[in-house]
Amino acid sequence: MDRILIDTHCHLNDPAFEPTLPDVVERARGAGVHGFIVPAYDRVSLKRTADLASLYPGAILPAYGVHPWYAGDNINYDILLSYLRRQNTVALGEIGLDFTPDAPSEPAQIAILTRQLDLARELNLPVLLHCRNAHDALYQMLKAYWGGVQGVMHSFSGNYEFMQRFIDLGFFISFSGSVTRKKAKKYHRNAQAVPSDRLLIETDAPSIATESTVASAVEPRHCVEVARKIAELRDIPFEEVCTLTAENAKRLFRLP
Repeated sequence: MDRILIDTHCHLNDPAFEPTLPDVVERARGAGVHGFIVPAYDRVSLKRTADLASLYPGAILPAYGVHPWYAGDNINYDILLSYLRRQNTVALGEIGLDFTPDAPSEPAQIAILTRQLDLARELNLPVLLHCRNAHDALYQMLKAYWGGVQGVMHSFSGNYEFMQRFIDLGFFISFSGSVTRKKAKKYHRNAQAVPSDRLLIETDAPSIATESTVASAVEPRHCVEVARKIAELRDIPFEEVCTLTAENAKRLFRLP
């Protein structure tokens, strides 16, 4: 199998994967997925992510950050910085804003996101951005870092107009299993319209279902389903989507 796919956002550090991780990685490789960008999301997952990167060097590519859901926690930025400075770190994330009702307060989220964007600029690391019900607020924040921070809107859920705004700031747009669903017209339109040099794919395993698979059963191998749907939507060969998205990932995350 000649194709190479890179899952640019999957939580192989989730405890759900611990009992079967070797099989999950093997199934992914059998499907042509050879790179896994794995973001930490809270204090505990920092070490787990680093340990996995050591177990699978060059395959599990670590990112470190604090997710907005954990904005209320006591965050030790010195510890976070020690992970970010590791030689194999490819990004800062998963970070962002989530203005759903049960999330921490907006001021708390904005404070930790600002601190982490400052770190990304200082360390010259791309960012993995989560955004839910907060696209305008996140856009306004990122404008202040224009030219100083690059990254990806992970599993982008905004509309076409916001997608264009983030692209204009220099960000990549990543699609997950959401785009594979038959009724996901907003995602379909975005996948058709995103410029070829800003397109990435991911699974966000084990969090987002595909048309064929419930969220809890999604693995990095399901990047194939995402890539096939994007190929269908853009009316281009599947192999072209694989090559294109892998090259984009290598460029953004400075992979060999």
